[in-house]
Amino acid sequence: MYFDGVSTSDENDVEALAKALEAGYGTDSATMVNGRALIAEDLESTVLNVVAQTKEDCKVLNTLKKTPAKSTVHEFNRRTDHGDWKHLSVPEGGSSRETNQAIERATVRIKYLQTRRSVTKQMEVSDTFEGAYASEKISGVETITKGLEYMIFHGDSSVIPTEFDGFLATLKKSEKSTKFDMRGNSIGASGYGEKVFHEIARQVYEKNGDLDKVMFPSVLAEDILNLFSDRLRYTPLSNDGSFVQFPAFTTAIGSTLRFTGEDAGADKFFKVKGKVVADGSSTDRPKAPTSVTAQAAADPNSKFKDSDAGDYMYTVHAVNANGTSEGKSIDAAVAVAAGNKVTLTITKAADGPVATGYIICRSKKDGTEVMEMDSIPASSEGTTTYVDINEELPGTASMIFLPKTKITPAYDLAQLLPVCTMPVYPTDKAETPFLVMAYAALAVKAPEHLALAKNIAYQGGLY
Repeated sequence: MYFDGVSTSDENDVEALAKALEAGYGTDSATMVNGRALIAEDLESTVLNVVAQTKEDCKVLNTLKKTPAKSTVHEFNRRTDHGDWKHLSVPEGGSSRETNQAIERATVRIKYLQTRRSVTKQMEVSDTFEGAYASEKISGVETITKGLEYMIFHGDSSVIPTEFDGFLATLKKSEKSTKFDMRGNSIGASGYGEKVFHEIARQVYEKNGDLDKVMFPSVLAEDILNLFSDRLRYTPLSNDGSFVQFPAFTTAIGSTLRFTGEDAGADKFFKVKGKVVADGSSTDRPKAPTSVTAQAAADPNSKFKDSDAGDYMYTVHAVNANGTSEGKSIDAAVAVAAGNKVTLTITKAADGPVATGYIICRSKKDGTEVMEMDSIPASSEGTTTYVDINEELPGTASMIFLPKTKITPAYDLAQLLPVCTMPVYPTDKAETPFLVMAYAALAVKAPEHLALAKNIAYQGGLY
């Protein structure tokens, strides 16, 4: 795995490296004949150890290539075409026509993750808690690491401007990426299953990509296991009788998909669209919308079919960088016919912290329980409008398909500042405060080589 340019293979290597980095600490280098061991910034060994401990939790972050960013707006080139390869033939002695590659300039805005930590003077000097300051640093680094991993999947700058766009938001916004709509069916449903993996791999392959692994919420792991249960009968066992590894799946076009490992499979911070509750700071998060109304009308782009006709409930939560509000529901279920759309009109709270976005929750047909369906930015006006054509289904999950890492990776993490600490003035308190920070953004350089399967039914969801 790689983290800030340091390569490690396992926890023992990390421990050995940390010891080597700290050897000779406090010794005057002038008294050493051949110099002394390298002394890293005190947080570097902490980062290495936290990364080793959380590599199973933060799979994507710990395997992402880290690219130094030189400014708050990180720019990079995205090659979209190598040149016209279909019209190259010429007569004998003929002149050659010039072909050019197509490059577009892409940018991502660096976003800033910070957490304030502190240790009281009493805790530093007492024996009741060994290494209080070091423990607090480790806790802060772990908090930042988990925050980065979560944002790599779920960050959305249009809903919360202080976040960078994660995989889900990037693929949703990109017209070039491959998307497969499961329409509320489970992975093993008739007509889906392995066909989904073959089809997605084929579409990416035709865009010159080669898929390598799949990331998904842990709740989908059992469905994937059941899909490949027959293959497990022929999987070699290790000496202790356990499976060596969940078998990879080779698609019809030759791409091999991995569903387990340190850089693939279930991720603890890849969440499903489920129940939404108020969370975050009770003082700094926005208040619930004042009102939400729903109106059904015909629309030629509607995906409400005859089988979807029925009554639907909607609830809306306001969000900002500090948390999520309580929900505000429509007064009564709205009747929806085939070919309809539902227009929600959301009136913002009269006072309190400003909402930067809204989470739209909906029920299943004729149901009363609502789950997350979509997220939208809040309008600067008093009301925000959302149109539901049944494109996004509530209470479903997604899978993300990632390509092989090549010389120029299809995605990486641009870092203006890697995980580090910054002392903070203690004012009039007997404490040692400090910040743990990371300034970064996910840079997807070839969205056409990534893919998304959405609206997947999962156990405990609405479909």
